[in-house]
Amino acid sequence: MERKLKAFTLAEVLITLGIIGVVAALTIPTLMQKFDERETVTKMKKMYSTLTTAYQNYFADNGVPEPQANNSDGATYVFNIFKPYLKIAQDCGVTNTGGCLANVTYKTKDGNNYYNYSTGSAHYKALLADGSALIFKSNSGSDVYFEVFYDINGPKGPNQWGYDLFAFSCYDDGKCFPADRPTNEQPLGYWFDHNCASSNAAGAGCAVWVIYKENLDYLKCDDLSWNGKQKCD
Repeated sequence: MERKLKAFTLAEVLITLGIIGVVAALTIPTLMQKFDERETVTKMKKMYSTLTTAYQNYFADNGVPEPQANNSDGATYVFNIFKPYLKIAQDCGVTNTGGCLANVTYKTKDGNNYYNYSTGSAHYKALLADGSALIFKSNSGSDVYFEVFYDINGPKGPNQWGYDLFAFSCYDDGKCFPADRPTNEQPLGYWFDHNCASSNAAGAGCAVWVIYKENLDYLKCDDLSWNGKQKCD
């Protein structure tokens, strides 16, 4: 008895591969974007916990830190507060010796040129083991107020507020916060609504949204609000 074997024709195989290619081209970028977003959220939450624990440990070991001027000495002082409690892979100092940051002008969330932290003498730079970078700065007046900027991928781009650069602030009560400390006049979420939500925002207030809302949808639409819409449609 003769048996006829059925197989796909070359045309059918090519059509199938073409369909798979089109589907992959449409879905893979979306999947990669979601993966990158989830990685950013995870890193931000981890860094918030790390900075908070480090600052609390400093308080337990040394008491309240001294107010510092907004200069290179003040930035060095702030770095030395956190240094014993962090896994520093490279200490680049205030001059960025070693290249912890890219020597570029960082941009605001809306794409305008903002500041070159690499050459800023009032900013102390350090690279962590995972390739992220921290920028330490004193903003003290009458009370202790330190800022720590977190670049989630160090020298790599885009070097832009709300994308890969975020702000934390630490106060003389031993507490650190994403963006800024909540008050009665400026409650949690205030800085997101006023310095991240809109398309023309500079982006310094995005950290609190990433940590508490766990997404970066403010990069996709400009009608989000802390007590309103939480994700883009």
